[in-house]
Amino acid sequence: MSIYLAMIESSDDKSKFEQIYINYRQTMFYVANSILKDEHLAEDAVHQAFIKIIENLDKINEIKCPKTKGFIVIIVERTAIDIYRKRRRQYTIPFDEVIFGAEEMAAGADRSFEEVGNSSIAAAIAMLPINYSSAIKLKYSHGYTDKEIAKILSISEENVRKRIARGKKRLAKILEEMEINIYD
Repeated sequence: MSIYLAMIESSDDKSKFEQIYINYRQTMFYVANSILKDEHLAEDAVHQAFIKIIENLDKINEIKCPKTKGFIVIIVERTAIDIYRKRRRQYTIPFDEVIFGAEEMAAGADRSFEEVGNSSIAAAIAMLPINYSSAIKLKYSHGYTDKEIAKILSISEENVRKRIARGKKRLAKILEEMEINIYD
């Protein structure tokens, strides 16, 4: 942890990061390991995710809240998926060996949706591909701007807008198939 703390200048941010580290490191490892199925790669993903969290530390206000947990889970998921993709390019691994943890996403990151009574929408969002659901959750559940989402996901702002638009279309189709009218 001292390596991470050396990257942070203010003592308030150091304290905030220590609390994040203590509260979320095991959750982050679990999420990364569920995607990568390799403890060493999961540790690498958690390390890279902590660096991204340090870069975005100003976006975290309250440590123990669903918004923060969702933010951290999305960062570690995206980092683990990036590592998986790099590894897949190097070695051929059957796709069915990788489980992206839709149940954990629905149970953890979408909790704020469920708290307002939209568990059907949360379930539908969990059914979206990860690139769409991440952008939608960051935008509508966590309130980040397109620019902030682009930085978090390491993509362009235009790509963020496209993912959100495409995700909304897919979400509407999923809700239609589930026979849920969001306009009631």
